[in-house]
Amino acid sequence: MTDDRYDVAILGSGIGGSMLACILARHGVRTLLLEGATHPRFTIGESLIPETGIRLRIIGEKYGVPEIGWIGAFHKLRDNVSSNCGVKRSFSFMYHSEGREHRAGEVNQLPTLTPPIGPDSHLFRQDVDAYLAALSIQYGATFRQGTRIEDIKFGEDEVELHAAGGVSFKAKFLIDASGMRSMVSDQLGLRDETPRFKTDTRTLYTHMMNVPSADLLLSDPQHRGVPSPLGQATMHHIFDGGWIWVIPFNNHRQATNPLTSVGMMLDRRKHPDPQGPPEEEFRSVIARFPTIRRHFDGAVAARPWIGSGRLQYSSPHLLGPRVLQLPHAAAFVDPLFSSGMSVLTVAVDLIAERLLRAVQDDDFATERFQFVEDVVNTGFDHYDMIVSGAFDSFASYDTWNAWNRNWALGNMLGAFGPLSLLIRYLQSGDPSHLAKTTEPGRIGVLGSHLPNVVATMRGSQDEIEAATRGEITHAEAGRRIFARLGDLDFVPKYMGFGKPEQGATATFTLLSGARHVTWYRRHGTAAWKENCTFPLRTYAREAFKWALESRREGQRRGRSGIRDILFADNQDWRHLPPAMSAHGRLWPAIPPAAELAVPDSEPAEPTAEVTA
Repeated sequence: MTDDRYDVAILGSGIGGSMLACILARHGVRTLLLEGATHPRFTIGESLIPETGIRLRIIGEKYGVPEIGWIGAFHKLRDNVSSNCGVKRSFSFMYHSEGREHRAGEVNQLPTLTPPIGPDSHLFRQDVDAYLAALSIQYGATFRQGTRIEDIKFGEDEVELHAAGGVSFKAKFLIDASGMRSMVSDQLGLRDETPRFKTDTRTLYTHMMNVPSADLLLSDPQHRGVPSPLGQATMHHIFDGGWIWVIPFNNHRQATNPLTSVGMMLDRRKHPDPQGPPEEEFRSVIARFPTIRRHFDGAVAARPWIGSGRLQYSSPHLLGPRVLQLPHAAAFVDPLFSSGMSVLTVAVDLIAERLLRAVQDDDFATERFQFVEDVVNTGFDHYDMIVSGAFDSFASYDTWNAWNRNWALGNMLGAFGPLSLLIRYLQSGDPSHLAKTTEPGRIGVLGSHLPNVVATMRGSQDEIEAATRGEITHAEAGRRIFARLGDLDFVPKYMGFGKPEQGATATFTLLSGARHVTWYRRHGTAAWKENCTFPLRTYAREAFKWALESRREGQRRGRSGIRDILFADNQDWRHLPPAMSAHGRLWPAIPPAAELAVPDSEPAEPTAEVTA
């Protein structure tokens, strides 16, 4: 029986648990990362949003773990972590009516950021999770896979975790990153008996082969009515009663993964109970929608389908004695709009900031972490309002077309805030800009911290609910929502938030981004200028730097190819792999054998330079 003691133990080695382990170990905290299964492993939660990617970059810069930032930007992820991940250049939506081919005008899109900050990614989670968990070891954490905890005892001064085989661990504080099947929630009775969320959905999902680009569903793919290819998006098929996600990992030229993540979310008010095995039900539902059915005609599952009952769960509290839960151990709403990861990155930043101080002070009082609980629960409730409103809006394209602009509004303005702080940091190198990312008025999910955005959404929600109750038509509800959005004075008119015919509100390329910033400089109030403007020269400099680095990398690969044609020898073996090179380029020298045999001798000076 072991009796290992740590400052912090983390139960679960998914993205959130592993990120925290890297950060804590990087700062000298004695950290234990525990995992009941082994990597690689299948999981979903694969799509990022701009706000998430920006916050991942901020976390990497703020805590000195740059590899975390790689996860948030496609090209860094592809080159340094895994080419099995996909690119995400937009959120794209096709609306479908039962028994009818898709109508050309019923496409909506929100493009994501372009370099130097974007584009976003589709995470092949088995690769990304395994990478981050392994990275925690590099930073000094103790990582134990295949260690299933059977009992947890919460003492006054420490937490004891007992695993099979008589193995035990002790820590001053426990982070529960175990997700839906949280032992901590069960043991401490943290979850609501009935979820508080209005959203009420169930799911069917798998990974599939032979799923073509959604662009091929259009009669004229070159004139799709939106700026970005549908096949390089997190693609959504929307219909009354549910939606389908299509998340391709094979949608770029360097892709090495043939899989596409596919899942269907069903509104339990209209689809209360499973109708046969998951795949059979999936095929039965899509058979009602000719265009969706054609999308999956040749597709086959690459792993067993999974079906669920109600997915939602909630907890009024994330905190207990010497324990704090990550968001997905406490609550879950729905994968629509891909914001679960955004809630997570917000929480990781808040927790890391507070936990590093708590370890330094040896004070783990629950009051130190109360703000984390407040922000996460506010974020989940806001997200539930957006998602439940979307499911109500699916009844008609008139309401869906209007409601999704509210989500786009929160997505855009929620991302501008952290982006502004990141660019100001890149301009000055002043870490105080990164410290501001956790201030109360700056941290939230999809604009949950921006009163104007929340008020706008609440007004639109009233119209959707009135249409759902039959008090007004869906067409009238849509008209009222577009009128409200068109009257907003804190978004540019050219983005078309008030125009039903405009399928995409804006792009976020270098030039269009400069246009957005310039508009807020000229027309925004002081608060909106603070949230939405940043040094354009710095942004342009970072973009051109990224372009030059990409060109140099292409030239380097070309030179290496020519070298390998002509010569057998090379010096590549001296270099650390890209996934390990954030803090150095060359392997340190191995001490001579004679020196290794003398434990008390002084370590030899390295003969190979390690550069930053």
